[in-house]
Order: sequence, then C-alpha cells, then structure tokens
Amino acid sequence: MFVKKKKNRSGTTSVVVAEKKKGVYNELVTIGISKDPSEIDNLVNAGQEWILKEESPTLSTS
Repeated sequence: MFVKKKKNRSGTTSVVVAEKKKGVYNELVTIGISKDPSEIDNLVNAGQEWILKEESPTLSTS
C-alpha cells in the first residue's frame, strides 16, 4: 500500500491510499481533498497512519 496525491480538474489535490496487485491499480480509501499545501501534507501523514493501522496485526483475545 502507498499514499498517492492526485491532481483534480478543479485545482484541488486528492490524497488516496492505493495498492497495485498483478498490475492492477486499486484505490482503497480517499483520505481527503485540499488546495492548501500544508493541509495536503497533513493528509499524506494521515494516509501513512491509516496504512500502519491496517497493516498491523490485530490482537485477538481467544
């Protein structure tokens, strides 16, 4: 998984978490959309945190 910044036609930038499996690009979740560069950096950090949370093994109490 990785965080990607996509430019939109409206001039905003979307921050998405994506993955590529067997040559197929798949967007998993949109973290947010902004025009402000500092807000975009915050969204990228939030995307990286989302990836860490999803990839971490869950603790089961069985």
